[in-house]
Amino acid sequence: MSEAQAYLNGVFIPDAEARLSVTDLGIVYGASVTEMVRTFQHQLFMLEDHLERLSGALEYVGIETPVPFSELKQVCETLVGRNAALLPRQHDLGLTVFITAGHNLPYLGLAELEACQTPTVCVHTFPLAFELWDQKYSNGQNLLRSEVQPLNAAIFDPGVKSRSRIHLYRADKLVRQKNPQASALLFDPAGYVAETTVGNFFLVKGNQILSPRPEYVLGGISQKMVIRLAKQLGLDYQETDISPNMIHEADEALTSSTAYCLMPVTRFEDRPLSQGVPGPVYQKLLTAWSQAVGVDILQQAREIGAARRQALS
Repeated sequence: MSEAQAYLNGVFIPDAEARLSVTDLGIVYGASVTEMVRTFQHQLFMLEDHLERLSGALEYVGIETPVPFSELKQVCETLVGRNAALLPRQHDLGLTVFITAGHNLPYLGLAELEACQTPTVCVHTFPLAFELWDQKYSNGQNLLRSEVQPLNAAIFDPGVKSRSRIHLYRADKLVRQKNPQASALLFDPAGYVAETTVGNFFLVKGNQILSPRPEYVLGGISQKMVIRLAKQLGLDYQETDISPNMIHEADEALTSSTAYCLMPVTRFEDRPLSQGVPGPVYQKLLTAWSQAVGVDILQQAREIGAARRQALS
């Protein structure tokens, strides 16, 4: 096999041919739920946890997938097995699963009722873009408070991962008008931290790791890993209200997300955190994560990220 493949509605096809129709409700309404998984050593990490969250999202929005989850798991593993063979061993993949609500009936009419009632199921992979975040492992990231608020559960459960995420796009867009290198940190209506646009947020204070209450947060699969590692390292993990002042007074701040796993925050608004450098708890957690997956996460990102930037220069 010389080119990557994707899975679309029951068939493995060349990745370049995996396209949605303009009548698909994933495009018309953003009516699509999704998961993104990554590999370590070409093995999918916490795949069952991701699929379990996907199942809950489908139930919440009322989409009945035509693919049993045992089969979907096999599709994911088969696709990674095929596409990882095109990569160097030290590289890894991201894998995205998304399921839309089918096609838009007013566009197609009753003659296509069956197509409109049949969800679209797609799985595809991509080489992880380490060059986008490799330097942040050492330098940290800058977060700015966003004027955009997270989803309200009375409108749509923020714990459901959907493709209807225009508010997160807008949050980063507005923040980067102030600082092109910054990312948005969203706060709930009461003024407490919720999440970033791509992952969960944590504070370190002494022996404690604090994370926002779950009401306005997408509970992350990587967040589960942080909780597991914190217990392993003898750290106390708590969910609580986090104010802006608490961020400034904390020893460290961190974020987690599937692609990069764990990232230090070294600046919030116009003030440095942890003296502007990654702190010791972050380093312990990332080391423990690397040991758990059998990959030096920092070294992998540095080597591949540097090579890609050099190739582009």
